[in-house]
Amino acid sequence: MTASIKYLIDNNALGPLGDRKKSKFFAKYCRVPAEVAYESRRAKHAKLLESLTIEMTPAMLRELTAVMKAVPVGDTGLVNLYANKGAADPILIAMALALNSVDLFADSWIIVTEDKAVIAMASEFEIKIESPASLIEIIDAYELCER
Repeated sequence: MTASIKYLIDNNALGPLGDRKKSKFFAKYCRVPAEVAYESRRAKHAKLLESLTIEMTPAMLRELTAVMKAVPVGDTGLVNLYANKGAADPILIAMALALNSVDLFADSWIIVTEDKAVIAMASEFEIKIESPASLIEIIDAYELCER
């Protein structure tokens, strides 16, 4: 099996993808953290995400510690537990870090989001980011080639 590019999808990217969430590309290359799936549990696409959900692992929890240490004291941009916002955001970063550090020949993981705090933190950890609009173009091109 050859390594490929895979995408971790943030909750804010799911809506703009529309019916592309039902595409072959999405099923093959896109995944969501369990926390994103939980945030989407009442959405129409919730059932679709079940088979694409990645659960936390010890390696991801270790990376989450590093991510949370990088959040400045008092900064609520990435996560604001008091307002119940952004709980999945640091987990997206931690998952990308853990999945990208598996080995040299592993898949490359990119986060798909529009969240400015996630984009900024991903940049600090040198994690690639795509916007939902960019992923839409990638999915459309892939589906066109598959026909």
